[in-house]
Amino acid sequence: MRIVGKKNSGRRRVRFARKGRVWLSVALSSALLFGGCFRGEKGERFYGKVVVPPAQEFRWSDGGLPKIFDPARAAAPPDTDAVRALYEGLTDYEPGTLRPAPAVANRWEAADGGRRWTFHLREGARWTNGDPVTAQDFVRSWRRTLRLGERAPHAALLSNIEGAVSLTTRTEEGEAAKNAGAAKQPAPQKSFGVVALDTRTLRVTLNRPDMNFPALVAHPVFRPVHELSPEAVLPDLLEEQKQGGALTDPGIVTNGAFSLARLAGDSVELARAESYWDAASVALERVRFVDSKDTEAALAAYHAGEVDVVSNAAVEPLAVKLLTPFEDFRRETFAALNYYRFNTARPPFDDVRVRQALAFALDVERLSKDTLGGASEPTRTFMPETVGGEGAEAADASGEGSSLIEHDVERARKLLEQAGYPGGENFPRVRLLVNRNEQQRLVALAVARMWREALGVETEVVVKPWEEYEAMLRAGDYDVARRSLVMQTTDEETNMRQLFGEAADVEPPAPAEAAPTNGATAPATPAAAAAGQGEAARAQARPTPAALTEAQALRELPAVPLHFASSYALVKPYVDGFESNLLDAPSLKHVRINRDWQPPAAEQSARYALKGSRQ
Repeated sequence: MRIVGKKNSGRRRVRFARKGRVWLSVALSSALLFGGCFRGEKGERFYGKVVVPPAQEFRWSDGGLPKIFDPARAAAPPDTDAVRALYEGLTDYEPGTLRPAPAVANRWEAADGGRRWTFHLREGARWTNGDPVTAQDFVRSWRRTLRLGERAPHAALLSNIEGAVSLTTRTEEGEAAKNAGAAKQPAPQKSFGVVALDTRTLRVTLNRPDMNFPALVAHPVFRPVHELSPEAVLPDLLEEQKQGGALTDPGIVTNGAFSLARLAGDSVELARAESYWDAASVALERVRFVDSKDTEAALAAYHAGEVDVVSNAAVEPLAVKLLTPFEDFRRETFAALNYYRFNTARPPFDDVRVRQALAFALDVERLSKDTLGGASEPTRTFMPETVGGEGAEAADASGEGSSLIEHDVERARKLLEQAGYPGGENFPRVRLLVNRNEQQRLVALAVARMWREALGVETEVVVKPWEEYEAMLRAGDYDVARRSLVMQTTDEETNMRQLFGEAADVEPPAPAEAAPTNGATAPATPAAAAAGQGEAARAQARPTPAALTEAQALRELPAVPLHFASSYALVKPYVDGFESNLLDAPSLKHVRINRDWQPPAAEQSARYALKGSRQ
């Protein structure tokens, strides 16, 4: 189960760990406490019943049922998980490493230092209705995504494509003119930098060179839709689903390893697509998304052997502690960063020595352990660790500056003294802005204590409901503000632009009084995390100056990173190929039910139980 937090991966060290999408509630903790089924008492290796299913059918409790089957409009799991299975892009992620792997495109090459990319589509790629997947499908689909504007939550990922900003702006101006009844036509748009050179050759021209572009286009927002099903939200089908009926063969044309086979009130089923070019390598015959209603029900279903994986649920620290001994419980780092942003337009926060002093005075390990109950991953860098990345350490080795924000109170005091505030004397009261959330309030109070004890600096914690919090961010009415970012890619430049670009002052809205986020990022659930990101995406589509590198950000400290979220999942031992990664992007194409799996021998279990009892 992907629960909430993920591993450092992709940032160069981008610790994305949101895989878990299982945030276990207090009720879940009670179930664990009184269920009499944890290793400390009986020595069980796995949580609940383990019986290998008779068929290659994968039963997944993924925090709810997918309802949007449109790559452009899918914002968060389980929708994005369904989209990855139903549609295939130019590239895909290697499940464990997040390196780009051939998909519809079997090869590609760069020119002009990574500013121009040519993708060659494989001849056998087909839609489920038999049509070939063509380069024009990608041109049309990407144009559509940009024209959707705010309805496409992750459209900003296309903003580096030449002409993308112009296309988005022209669409918005046209809509505004239409609504106003104006006769004036929008200004001519710049040529879109995505061209079908022929049926199976796609040329993409970027504004800025990006040698990681093949990895970026593995994101679901870049996956094409067939011209016969451009609005795969299925309002009519969802109404049938809502009424409890079941609809087989919904008729959506897709090109991935699976097709949409059945919609019902309590499940969504996918079937292996025989038209898929690599169908022979797909082991699963069926995937069934199960609606478990809530975390407690999901855990009960898993314990009873009714589902194979639980993810995307809410997990309390106590539940994490109780589940940790089981071998089928996974915890990883998720690329969802919580950080405090300084208002560098205000003195004294325009002085880097002040920002460094406040950063060095923070003990992020203690924050995560004591205030957040150990349910988050403390960090001293902005990017999570990614396979193949050089990381901030490499930047340090190259002479670009310190790679980590060290907890060093003496150094912090000296820096504050150098800035003219010895012992915090005459330092203005810090206004620390957070959204109304009990966990964020407690973190802010702990930070305030650290600054007072280490530096003699006093802090006023300003807690506001979401709308007021967002308005104050936009107005710059704060000294320090809690911010968060759920990273969508392993590309450092893209992530740094989202952290410190023009849109950095626009936070994706989320219910302010939502349940605790377990130290994750802003919203309490993946769905909430993506809600309303259209405005932020639109802002990010505007031209911006060169982005800060992570090494530069660690020197200049426009913000101080606090922690990445942790993701958790329960995965039955007979499930192979359900790989964890920082982007929480599992590939169902690689999942299989291991029919040969055998439970551990009795004597092995006994030895293991004895070992566990000694821990």
